[in-house]
Amino acid sequence: MIETILRRRSLRGDYDERPVPRDVIDQIVRCGCAAPSSKNAQPWRIHVVTARSVLAELADAVQTGKDADQYVPFDPVTGMPHPEWPSTVAESAEVLRSVPLALFIENRGEFSHGRHRVANVPDDLREEALVGYGFEMIGLGAAIAYMWLAACELGLGGVFMGDVQIAEDAIRRRLGMRGDAVGVLALGYTTMAPRPKELGTDRVVHHDPGPAQAT
Repeated sequence: MIETILRRRSLRGDYDERPVPRDVIDQIVRCGCAAPSSKNAQPWRIHVVTARSVLAELADAVQTGKDADQYVPFDPVTGMPHPEWPSTVAESAEVLRSVPLALFIENRGEFSHGRHRVANVPDDLREEALVGYGFEMIGLGAAIAYMWLAACELGLGGVFMGDVQIAEDAIRRRLGMRGDAVGVLALGYTTMAPRPKELGTDRVVHHDPGPAQAT
């Protein structure tokens, strides 16, 4: 398990034409549905897409999204896009065209009723609404991670792409989503070699007790 976790990488290319067998897909999805979630609310709905025509249609919607070349996370303090992260929308659209399997993740909004509801609640309720939304995101992240690791162990490569949200309306309509489109886990058989991953040492803070003080 530890080896699988440490070798997992985001792989965006060199996918071949092999379809993913149905029993493999079922195992991956089952692992996602086994993920933990706050109150066991299971806020996810997983949309399994293998039809190349549908993937191409959604890829076109992503690539032609408004201001696709500028679609990056915004800084809520300045209201400006973060300059250190360029847009990867066009690259994400190409991945959708090349993979045989895409797992689109929907947030059913068990606590928050969705991000748009959270954005429009009165100011005095927004913080509590964001807490519930955060719990949903933690559960969704766990489900995505479980599926990704299962896929890796089963011989597939993949990448999770959140910037497909630029085409959220088209994705929701095409797949019949009622909640928020969170992103897509794109999977397939790839010959792309994973690169070493540098782990940021400043991301972990140890609070071990210091040496005993003499008295």
